[in-house]
Amino acid sequence: MKRVILIALVAFALIPGAAHAATPWRAAGDVNDNLFKAQTALVLDEHTAATDVRAAERSYRRIGPEIKRSQPEADRSARLWLKRARRAAAGGDGPALAQARGAVRGAIARGAYARIVEAVQAGDVVSAREWLLVRDFRLATRFTRPGADATLAIEELADRRMSAAGARAAVVKDLLDGYQARVRDLLLEAGRGEQDDLPERRAESAAQAEQYFEILAGRYAEDRGAAAATLVRERFAEMVRTALAGGPQFEAARVAAARSLDGFTAAPLTDEDAARRAQQLLRFLALVPVEYDRGVSEGRVTLDFEIQEAAAFQGGSVAALADLRSLLDRIDRPAAERAVADVQRLGELVKSAQRTPDSAPSPDDVKAVTERAENGLRSVMPDKWEQPTSESDYDLIALTLDRLEAAVGAARYGQAEQARLEAYAFFEFGPERRLKALDPSIALDVEGLIWFGLDGDDGLATQIAKKKPYRAIHETRLKLDKRLEDAAATLGDSASRTTVVTNAAIIVFREGLEAVLILAAITASMVGARRRLRRPVLIGAIGGLLVSIVTWVLAQSILKSLERYGEKLEAVVGLLAIAVLLLITNWFFHKVYWSEWIGRFHRQRKKYEKLEKRGFISAQAIGLGVLGLTSVYREGFETVLFLQSLQLTAGTAAVVEGAGLGLAATGLVGAVTFFLQRKLPYKKMLIVTGVFIGVVLVVMVGQTARTMQGTGWIPITPVDVDLPYWLGLWFGLHPTIETIGAQILAIAFVIGSYFLAQEVKVRRPRRRALSKPQPEVGLADQSADGYDDAQPVLSGDDVADEALERELLEPARR
Repeated sequence: MKRVILIALVAFALIPGAAHAATPWRAAGDVNDNLFKAQTALVLDEHTAATDVRAAERSYRRIGPEIKRSQPEADRSARLWLKRARRAAAGGDGPALAQARGAVRGAIARGAYARIVEAVQAGDVVSAREWLLVRDFRLATRFTRPGADATLAIEELADRRMSAAGARAAVVKDLLDGYQARVRDLLLEAGRGEQDDLPERRAESAAQAEQYFEILAGRYAEDRGAAAATLVRERFAEMVRTALAGGPQFEAARVAAARSLDGFTAAPLTDEDAARRAQQLLRFLALVPVEYDRGVSEGRVTLDFEIQEAAAFQGGSVAALADLRSLLDRIDRPAAERAVADVQRLGELVKSAQRTPDSAPSPDDVKAVTERAENGLRSVMPDKWEQPTSESDYDLIALTLDRLEAAVGAARYGQAEQARLEAYAFFEFGPERRLKALDPSIALDVEGLIWFGLDGDDGLATQIAKKKPYRAIHETRLKLDKRLEDAAATLGDSASRTTVVTNAAIIVFREGLEAVLILAAITASMVGARRRLRRPVLIGAIGGLLVSIVTWVLAQSILKSLERYGEKLEAVVGLLAIAVLLLITNWFFHKVYWSEWIGRFHRQRKKYEKLEKRGFISAQAIGLGVLGLTSVYREGFETVLFLQSLQLTAGTAAVVEGAGLGLAATGLVGAVTFFLQRKLPYKKMLIVTGVFIGVVLVVMVGQTARTMQGTGWIPITPVDVDLPYWLGLWFGLHPTIETIGAQILAIAFVIGSYFLAQEVKVRRPRRRALSKPQPEVGLADQSADGYDDAQPVLSGDDVADEALERELLEPARR
């Protein structure tokens, strides 16, 4: 019995196709291959076409039942067109057979789409994997690659790293994006079939496009309504009906169907995807006139390669604009249409240079059209789309390196060299400039790997020139990918955002704590019957906080109007913030800061306490309110200035998050101080935050110096030290002489000023005091409220009373 079973299994395995009877992708492939054999038989005038079609029908029966359960309309359509294929094969009608083949292929894709979505939603990973192999991909171009998000989502679902709902959303988005791109491509292909009088191509592409649109029809109805979707279906059906005969009626239906898809996006882009695609669009447009100008001289094309590059970048801009069109139309349709027209006009100019190289359009004309297109797009793009990002550049670099490897694999080293130059262009015009200022070692490593070598190993330029095998170039590509990952991490916003949030919180808490200390000193004597005097001071303090917020908004508006200056504005604001931060950090170690500043507040407080009530609100309340407002607003103004520099570096969201944390900590300290009546170690807290603010100073100096290097204001002199990139992100420490030198000078200034202040304000007065008799201070020299109105010996200036002086300054002196 066992022997019989074994023989049966072997016989089953030897039957062609039997071992794969239940494999959807194998069955779908057999259907398509057999129909293609039938077409070939008709062309070669063989008599096997009908037999091949019957084989296709048998192959379809292996998957038809599953398609019927998930998508009955797709199954009905596939069977109908298979019957038409049988009649066409019997009658020797090649165009009709080609049309049937395209329709069957599209119908199977419709059924496979439904099966994939159902399987993913049910968590059936095995079925999802099998049916995903039946999908169709968007055609890869120089700047796009076939989508793999659906595959990755299914794998994450299998590993339980993604929910079924999340995987379904990712799969649907990827497949809809691919099929919409294929519909556009097929409509263009059908148009070329009409133009070149190729009825088979025209009919097959039109029928396949109609079936693919059915995959998108549900989303089209959601976006534009059921009536609009029905109208588009009618246009596609008319196109298919007239495809065999061709002519004006077919072309009109094809154009109408194509125009129906203008501005429609089946898989809506996320905000992140849209911003990245917008950056790619602007990058493509900017490169067109650059490449064109290099290839044209005195009205003649002198470098064909540069014109080809300009055409490629223009084509990339068309594809990117198509992805964004629906979003742009919703914002400003007329402006979007004008931008589309300008991009098309740009393509016509480049094609004109390719057709007539001896009378090429002027580079100035190309530049003018490009600028008009860019200005039009920027006028309609949301602000967040225009925020500089390097992610789109890394996408383009990766795509270009993929083409490089593919060219090497096909032994087309000339194309590989073109791809290498493109990859370097994306790096040079994108992240390299900032990277040289932030971490020159990474920039040099990337350049070495792209060009002539690194650490004794050949770079891609040398390897391509020597026609090295694919394996050697792939190893260099892996090294390059690793360094590009380091570059992306260095210029990325995850670690730097955390740094900015932390620094913003420190700055706000530091200045807020100082304001709390001043208010505590002012209101210390307002106890008992005089406790009522605290209210106007605290109301004024709240007013100071509100005015500080208004100042922030005004500063944001002013800087917004100047944002076109980019890194130059960031460098100027950074320098201004550093100047004030140096002053504050320096003052922290000086008696003149605490004693004179707080002493002045005490003198004002005592003056306002003596005022009489005049009118509806007492002058005393007004004076104390103004005192509270100015004491807080002084710190608030400094905080606004410091935060503007951080905002220009990392954006508003990170700064607001850090400021919120700092305000929360300050509010907690204030509540403990004023409401719970607990005495806190102010001086120790100020010393700790003073150290923190010193760290912020060092980071800000390093980052500002790096920004000035990016603007070209100061040179870049790398040091021969391999510093990890996190030192630059967290501490502004970059491997250049200029940035490290600036940080050393800042630290030396603060420390030096401390010792100078100790000498001038403490040690020298003590030596003088020891050299002559000391006057005695009696009780008569003190006011009734415990504050000294005379000039105390400790300062030699008109400052606060001895008790406050001792509390605030003696720990630091010791």
